[in-house]
Amino acid sequence: MKHGQEFKLDGLLGLIPFALVAMVWWIIPQTMEYPQYMLPPIQDVVQRYFEIIQDGSLLKHTLASLRKLTIGFGIGSVFAIIVGVSIASSKRVSEYLSPVLTFLQSIAGVAWIPLAIIWFGSGTNAVLFVIINTIFFSCINNVVTGVQQIPSVLRRAALSNGASPLQILFNLTLPGAFVQLIVGFRTSLAFGWRALVAGEMIASAKGLGYMTLEAVQWYQTATVMSGMITIGVLWLLLDRLFFKKIEDATVIRWGVLKR
Repeated sequence: MKHGQEFKLDGLLGLIPFALVAMVWWIIPQTMEYPQYMLPPIQDVVQRYFEIIQDGSLLKHTLASLRKLTIGFGIGSVFAIIVGVSIASSKRVSEYLSPVLTFLQSIAGVAWIPLAIIWFGSGTNAVLFVIINTIFFSCINNVVTGVQQIPSVLRRAALSNGASPLQILFNLTLPGAFVQLIVGFRTSLAFGWRALVAGEMIASAKGLGYMTLEAVQWYQTATVMSGMITIGVLWLLLDRLFFKKIEDATVIRWGVLKR
């Protein structure tokens, strides 16, 4: 079976659990009596979904969330690479920074939300701080591990041939740790996405997290579930269409994982 056919078959098999959930969701209101605000029929949620698409509110909140995620992921990843490479390359830096980083990593990303509100007020900056914080601490261990896995003989060989620190960084360190970096980016983005939604629920006036929490105040459960579905679908698309393809091109192809 060709790779493209395997991909289509895997995609169809992956839809089966969603179809089963949708079937159960459709059956429950037909067989049980309960307040519909607790679990609206699936057709009501579909109708509400199309309504918020047509009025533009879903697109507005989605773009706001993706913008914050992109900025937070970019800044958090860059900091993680800088600090992680420094820790892995220098024993002295590792001795100074590792204890405090271990301490801070034990604090969950969303636990920073109250302090972020105090520092930055309610709004985009507070949410960005939480995302950057989460991305940084989720990614840095993979950066350190990836750099430490590079044989030290390669670094010594590069130095003996007159390579500058920047040349070693861009021609040896980052390429040598690339596979581990991709794994770290994928994991950290997942945690960052959750932190984004949680942050928007508490400290933002726009975004998918804000949209769902605002709907709760008016018992608009169909809107809440529409937001939840959008959050899940967006992450599935990001993971499968972006990071999964990069992983197939690097991690699997380079022999780190087997199919």
